[in-house]
Amino acid sequence: MFAVQALYGTAQNWGLEWISWWGYWAIMGVSAWFMYLMGDRWTAAGASWVQKQNSWVDTYHLTRIRLNAGDAARSLFLDDKHGNAIRSLSLAQIQANPDLWDLVCNGILHSIASGDCDINARTRRILQIPYELGPRPTRKRADRRRLW
Repeated sequence: MFAVQALYGTAQNWGLEWISWWGYWAIMGVSAWFMYLMGDRWTAAGASWVQKQNSWVDTYHLTRIRLNAGDAARSLFLDDKHGNAIRSLSLAQIQANPDLWDLVCNGILHSIASGDCDINARTRRILQIPYELGPRPTRKRADRRRLW
C-alpha cells in the first residue's frame, strides 16, 4: 500500500514533494494501524502441537474436539489434557495449507484413536473421521447444544 501511495504521489506531483506533507504521513499511519488491527492472525503447527496467536494445544493429547458448523466459516474448538485450549481455529484456514492440515489432522486422529478424546457425531462426520477409530460417540443431549 505504501509503494502504491508513493508512486501515486510522485506521479501526480512530478517529484518527491509529497515526502514533506505531514497529512500524507498521518493518513498512512492511521491506515497502517487499521490494517494491523484487521489483519489475518497467524496459525502455526509442529509435530505434536498447533498454535493460534497466543493459544496452543498438544494435538496428540486432545480431550475434546468440537466443530462450530453453523455457518460457512467452520471453526474447531480444541482442548488438551494439560488444560490448554484453542477457541475458533478456522478449518478453512488450516485446510488451505496441506502441510499444516496434515500435522493437525494426524494429531486429531491419534487423540481419537487413544479413546480419551470426546468428539461428537457431527464433528466426526464433517471431519470425515471413520467410526471405527476410537469409541463411538454417544447421543447425549449435551452433544446437541451450542458450543461454549
